[in-house]
Amino acid sequence: MSERTYVLEPRDLLFLRDARPMAASDAGRGANWPRPDQLWNAVINTFHRAWPERQPWEGAAHTKREGEKKDSSDRFGALKSIGPFPVELATGEVYYPCPLDLNMELVPCTGTNLPAPLTHAFRAKTLGKANLPAWLSASDYNRYLAGEVFTPAEQNLYDTERNIGVQIDPNTRATVKSQLYQAEYLRLRSGFALAFTASCDLRPKGGTGTVDAFEKLGSDTDLVLGGQQGVARFRTGKSEIFNFKSEISKSASSLLRWTLLAPALYNAGWRPDWVAPDGTVMLPRVGAERRDDEPREEWRRRVAMQPKFKARLVAARIGTAQAFSGWDLQTGPKPTQLAVSAGACYVFACADDAERVALTQALNPPNRRSALFGEKGFGLGICSTRKSEISNLKS
Repeated sequence: MSERTYVLEPRDLLFLRDARPMAASDAGRGANWPRPDQLWNAVINTFHRAWPERQPWEGAAHTKREGEKKDSSDRFGALKSIGPFPVELATGEVYYPCPLDLNMELVPCTGTNLPAPLTHAFRAKTLGKANLPAWLSASDYNRYLAGEVFTPAEQNLYDTERNIGVQIDPNTRATVKSQLYQAEYLRLRSGFALAFTASCDLRPKGGTGTVDAFEKLGSDTDLVLGGQQGVARFRTGKSEIFNFKSEISKSASSLLRWTLLAPALYNAGWRPDWVAPDGTVMLPRVGAERRDDEPREEWRRRVAMQPKFKARLVAARIGTAQAFSGWDLQTGPKPTQLAVSAGACYVFACADDAERVALTQALNPPNRRSALFGEKGFGLGICSTRKSEISNLKS
């Protein structure tokens, strides 16, 4: 997979909506940080604008079977992306969503209304309300992974601007009298940009090898991100998106913490689909992926014979759900989704060191553990060893 790092430098204000309506005196809240799906949609739309017609190197068109989506062109379906994250251009330092359990400790809970299967909760290590920043620098994030207690610095990466607009009649393209609205926009500060990783390796039908769509596109081109046609300069970047230092195998703790770097969507709400109602982890171990030359039945037998995880979920801190929707040019409005927000964390009690390492391999990047939109970067998280702050924890 030819996954590379890319940088987006906005040339306009960015308008990035969530699921809240623009009505009455409520400002259009478009000053949100770009979601992973908004970035993915911007990239694939750039591909379609660059090549309106199917190219010979894409291979033959996919023949749709009964029940498959009819309004999709099935072009560039191999696109996968991670991000975007803020990056400081001068230093190359990347910033990540602030973890919700920063400077907190685990405590056992009995006789509470914690949802099953949780048995422990988080408690601040110092009294008083903590005003956490939205982002942590890579250096501070490594301190968090190491279990240090520190005061993060407030990061001023972008500003919110509120402007007044006039409604446009879609038929006459003229302004509508007395129909004003206000909207918020995102403006990155000087010296900051958006960094992400992506790949799109197409395998032509009947051919050999793969074709990298990003190589065909080239760098130093424009990309439209968000609403109102916000333009950003797209180019190859030099920063490493993931430069974490987390020593999993050298810890004596049986607890493993998984912190989300991006939102995640689960059918069970806050609980991941791969966690059973009793808290047991149901993930396949790394190496269980099906090989290209492996028959499906043999692959299923091989996966079934793998040892199962004994780890179980004991604590979670998820914050407020992130509501978002969208608009499809062919089908109209998209349904509203409720995602577990970036920064949420889950703590698992593992049976032994070997299982903790195996679970880390199954959860760490580039794996995405989301029921939906995994190819768009949802469900991305990083593991770290949670220092044992509780006693008599049964595995």
